[in-house]
Amino acid sequence: MKIKKIILVIVIFLSLLGIGSMLSNVQSREADQLLEAYGLSNNTRYINVKSNQNVGSFITYLQKNYPKNKIQVHLASKSKDNQTLVWSNHEVVTLPTESGRYFTADDFKGRVSFAVLGLNAKVPTLKVQDNQYVHLNQTYYSVIGILKHYRQMKQNGYYLTTGPKQPTGKFKLKNYIIIVDSSSKTIRQIAKHYHAKVKTPLFVKNHQIHQFSFLREIALIAVFLIIAFLSNLLLAYMDWQTVKQTHLNGALLRNWLINHGIRILLIELAVTFGAYFFLSWRTFISNKQHLIWLLALSWLIIAAAYSFCVIHQLRKDQKNDQAA
Repeated sequence: MKIKKIILVIVIFLSLLGIGSMLSNVQSREADQLLEAYGLSNNTRYINVKSNQNVGSFITYLQKNYPKNKIQVHLASKSKDNQTLVWSNHEVVTLPTESGRYFTADDFKGRVSFAVLGLNAKVPTLKVQDNQYVHLNQTYYSVIGILKHYRQMKQNGYYLTTGPKQPTGKFKLKNYIIIVDSSSKTIRQIAKHYHAKVKTPLFVKNHQIHQFSFLREIALIAVFLIIAFLSNLLLAYMDWQTVKQTHLNGALLRNWLINHGIRILLIELAVTFGAYFFLSWRTFISNKQHLIWLLALSWLIIAAAYSFCVIHQLRKDQKNDQAA
C-alpha cells in the first residue's frame, strides 16, 4: 500500500512538472516574439518622421506631453542597418545577455550613452583596461552588455541609449525609422503631431494571425492538472480504506483523518516547492511569478480533491451508521 501511495505522489510531482513545462513553452514562445522586435511588445507601431529636428527634441516632446504614459522608443538607422537607438520612460523588457546586462530606465536619464552589442556587432570597438567601448564619430560609448545568440535577433546589431542630454540625442530624427511601443491612442497622437503614418510591424501581424497558438499548451496544462487531481482522489480513497481497517470511530477517526490529511498535504506542498525549484533550474521561465501562481493554484486544486474525497467518505459512513 505504501508503494502505491509513493507512486501516486510521484505521479503528482511529474504532473506539476508537466504543468510548469507547458508554461515554460508558452513563455519561451512569447519571449521569441518579443525578441523578434528586440524587447518591444505587440503594441509596437512604425512611424516615419521627416522632421529636421534631432532625436533629443523628439524625446523631450514625449517627456513633456506624455509624462504618465508608458513609452518605449527604438530608432532604427536608415543608413546603418545594424544601429538602433533605445529610449524608454520606464523599465524596458530585459533581453538575455551573454555577459553584462541590458539597459535599465536609469541608463536613459544621464548625459552618457551606453551600448549593448550583438555577438557579431559590426561596429568599431576599443578595449581599455578590460573595459570595452564603441567608437563612433569621435565619441566613445561604454559597452555594458553582449546579447546572447538568438536566431530572431540581428547578430551584427548594436544598441545605444539616447536622451535629450546624451550624445546620441544630437542625431537627426529624419535619419531613423521610429518604432514606438505604447498605447494605440498615444501612438496615434504622436503620429498626428508629426504628420506621419502609422504602420504595423510584421511580427505583430504574425502574432495576431497566430493568437490562438497556445491552445495546445493550455489543453496539456488541463490534462496534467486532471491527472494530479485524480491521483489525489485515489490517494485519499486509499487513506480512507486504511483507516477503516483500524475500526476507528467518532473523534478518534476524525483526529486521525485530520492529522494524516495535513501530513499528506504538507508533503504535496513540499513536492510543489520541489517542482518549482526544478523548473526554475532546468527550464526557461521569463516570469517566475506566473509559475508560482500556477503551481500554487494546482496545489490548492489537488488539496481540495483530497479533502473533498475524505469528507465525502466520512459523511457517507456517518449516514450508513445512522441508517443501521
